[in-house]
Amino acid sequence: VLAVSIVSFESTVKDLIPHLRKRIQLKGPNSLPLVVDVASVKEHPRNILLEHLPVECDILATHPMFGPDSARNGWQGQAFVYEKTRINKKLFKKEVGADGDGDGEGGSSSFFDDKDICEANVEGMDRMERFLSIWEEEGCNMIPLSCEEHDAYSADSQFITHLVGRILGAQGLRPTPIDTKGFQSVLKLIENTNADSFDLFFGLYKYNRNSGYTIGRLRVALEGVVGELLQRDGVMGVFGDGNRDGGG
Repeated sequence: VLAVSIVSFESTVKDLIPHLRKRIQLKGPNSLPLVVDVASVKEHPRNILLEHLPVECDILATHPMFGPDSARNGWQGQAFVYEKTRINKKLFKKEVGADGDGDGEGGSSSFFDDKDICEANVEGMDRMERFLSIWEEEGCNMIPLSCEEHDAYSADSQFITHLVGRILGAQGLRPTPIDTKGFQSVLKLIENTNADSFDLFFGLYKYNRNSGYTIGRLRVALEGVVGELLQRDGVMGVFGDGNRDGGG
């Protein structure tokens, strides 16, 4: 199981290669070691694993959508996303989606045609299912999802949560004697997101190709909302510098 930061993922995989090759050499090419990643982005580690791992390695891409804080009381109901990427040298493939365009949207995912099924495939599938059962038996909500779809969803959920939390934290917001429940939720968001390492935040941005678009849409939305306020107030111009001194 590869449980390392996103930014150090590739170097860690490269360091692991000699050990995997040695294991395969000792146990034989049919030993098919299973490699699991738990990174918070999925396309980047998937590509790294497919590029660098020996072809004998099975690959399971996963993302437990929780951490020590959010799951302090257990894993019951917590989302666990996974993609069975490679089994017995055969890659994951998408079936035609409900709209018939073959992009997998609204459809299901499969690996093998009936003619592809062999003992090694069955063993590989069984091993992945036994790993996934650890999380399922603890009550996780198991969500099979392609790495591409995961990252598209994640940019507009996990990344934007961290982005907004970091932005609000940079404003230096603090509790006041008249906090509303809504503002207390804002402070909790700041606390949770800023408790995570900046490496995680940077990794969610750098290694998810959708995150740049999320930032762009946030900028446009901010300008639109503030612009509407200024227009309603009869003010034409740009944003202020946030300094209350001298305000009208």
